[in-house]
Amino acid sequence: MASLIAMNEYEFEILDNDKRNYAKYPLERLKALAPTLPERSRQRLACMELIAERERMIAEQAIRTASQRSLWALVVSLFALFLSVGFVVFFGIQSLPKEQPVPLTKKVVSPTPTPPTRIIPEITPAPLPPLLSAPPAKE
Repeated sequence: MASLIAMNEYEFEILDNDKRNYAKYPLERLKALAPTLPERSRQRLACMELIAERERMIAEQAIRTASQRSLWALVVSLFALFLSVGFVVFFGIQSLPKEQPVPLTKKVVSPTPTPPTRIIPEITPAPLPPLLSAPPAKE
């Protein structure tokens, strides 16, 4: 990194040209080529920068793909949850006993009102005293 700070504008242009030269190689080739270049050379630095950029792009693409898949998994699981709750509610409502409609009866109004009938409770006789309840003696 110290070499990057000490580089002037001309050296950045040369490094950019080296990056353009190595940009046509695939990532695997760059990884194989980088260790063969001289330590701290512009070519090796260009190779390493290209490797870092491409690996970063691959990682970002993997993160995007994973986030899309997780979003779809979330949508599908929520749909399944709502669908199962809907089935439970639907079949729960179907299994409730149906209320029978109460028939509406019309009150028949007579032209002359009848007095309300009073219900007289049935009177039960009091029990007889023990002497009277015995059967008559036989003679």
